[in-house]
Amino acid sequence: MNKEKKQKVVIAGGSGFLGQALAHSLLADEYEVVLLGREGNQASRLSGRLVEWDGKNLAQWTDELEGADTLFNLTGRSVDCRYTQENRELILNSRIDSTRVLGEGIAQCKNPPKAWFNASTATIYSDQRGDLPPHDESSKGNAEGFSEEVGRAWEKEFFSHSRSGLRQVAMRISIVLGKGGGAFPVMKRFAKLGLGGAQGPGSQWMSWLHIDDWVGIARFLMETKSIVGPVNLTAPNPITNSDFMSVMREHYAPFGLGLPAPSFAVHLGAFFLGTSAELVLKSRKVISQVLPENGYQFQYLKIQTAINPD
Repeated sequence: MNKEKKQKVVIAGGSGFLGQALAHSLLADEYEVVLLGREGNQASRLSGRLVEWDGKNLAQWTDELEGADTLFNLTGRSVDCRYTQENRELILNSRIDSTRVLGEGIAQCKNPPKAWFNASTATIYSDQRGDLPPHDESSKGNAEGFSEEVGRAWEKEFFSHSRSGLRQVAMRISIVLGKGGGAFPVMKRFAKLGLGGAQGPGSQWMSWLHIDDWVGIARFLMETKSIVGPVNLTAPNPITNSDFMSVMREHYAPFGLGLPAPSFAVHLGAFFLGTSAELVLKSRKVISQVLPENGYQFQYLKIQTAINPD
């Protein structure tokens, strides 16, 4: 990379778990990193320069897109909530609005970003059970359900902003495992409390990705200019919920024991925890063909190496 002129990367929604992991890596290699987000007490602790935006309206933040090499959009209301009508609207609108306004901002640039990587979800594929082969990028994203509808609407808005010279990739992200955030700390807490048994039938599949591979893939996509369209960000070896929780118990549970949670208990627990049972009970069996075909080398292939005791 040319050290005389820092490449500029803009990360919308960059103050979160994924955005900060990526920003930290890019800053270590002397990229200029701009975070689009809301001002708050955390600003001084963030990796990257924070520029305020509301994720809805064009404003001064659009100046940061001018001359930027790469744009990432990781904006979106967390899905770890009850799917009330209000929350459904927040989940959908936060994704659609941010994608729309970024597209409008790019259209105004004289020197727009060359690549735009927009978050999406691996939940877009249908519920795959048993020994059926996993979904890959050639599979249809036509599954029924709220999360699936959000994924399709999100990508439709994203690709509606295509223009000459702009490379676009929809990152269909699976569950990302890391100590700094996401689902892993919650799963670890349950295991430590002796609640690390299989959840629901335990046969549902879980596609996952280590946080280091999230950063590795994001940077690989930046560098591999031939990749366009949807890409599944997930490790090559999905695991059943039962096997995943077994590994969690081995590392974190008292005496390696954990109580199972049948489906009705998951629904009940989700209600009291203010979340959705779908996050645990849906089967997500997804891999990527695009990444290995283009030469990406995963750092974490097996869940056993991705989960390590403190």
